[in-house]
Amino acid sequence: MKEFYARFFAGLTAEGFDAVIVGDTPHALAVLRGEPVDLAVLDWNLPGISGERLLRAMREHPKTRSIGVLMVTGRDSDIDEIQALDAGADDYLSKPFEEAALLARLRSLRRRRERSHEPAFQGRFAGLDFDHAAGLVTFRTKSVRLTPKEAGLLWVFLNRPNVRHTPEQLWNHLWGYDSPRSRQLLDAAAASLKTKLGETWGGRIRYVEGEGYVFDDPR
Repeated sequence: MKEFYARFFAGLTAEGFDAVIVGDTPHALAVLRGEPVDLAVLDWNLPGISGERLLRAMREHPKTRSIGVLMVTGRDSDIDEIQALDAGADDYLSKPFEEAALLARLRSLRRRRERSHEPAFQGRFAGLDFDHAAGLVTFRTKSVRLTPKEAGLLWVFLNRPNVRHTPEQLWNHLWGYDSPRSRQLLDAAAASLKTKLGETWGGRIRYVEGEGYVFDDPR
């Protein structure tokens, strides 16, 4: 696969993709923690530790926490995709895939990463602070780390409380491509976010049948 990625990214320099290709976990960690990296294409089946374990380590380290990650794998089930997203992947692509599909995911991920750095959530609700870029939400004396998708959902909810967001709107905003599993993945991310926020804040996230998700403004 190293040869494939080397050839693939060599044709994308005009789009601003400047890639470093590595084939093992120690080298990957050295590159990720030693150079400025915006996006990473991470294979689940890396030599040494798995890509999933590497991803969890990335999300726990301050230098690599905010890197956008596309997980690629030969696994192709709802459970595997949810597991990858829960580990902290921004997106997921099953093998075999077309080069056009990989490019579309990378373009979409780059656009979404650019939006994530906008100064969108101004101020805070009483008792809750949210750092979108770090994926960290703090309420009372407790802090909770969110996955990129959970952080994206909370970003939408806090900026537009009391507004009903259809599943299609949320999916297009956070994923940006067609998928037959879109509803299952969105619902899983919303359920996980509700659990992490706890009864007080998670309980404000509701699904209105036939209309969409809404975050009730506590004020």
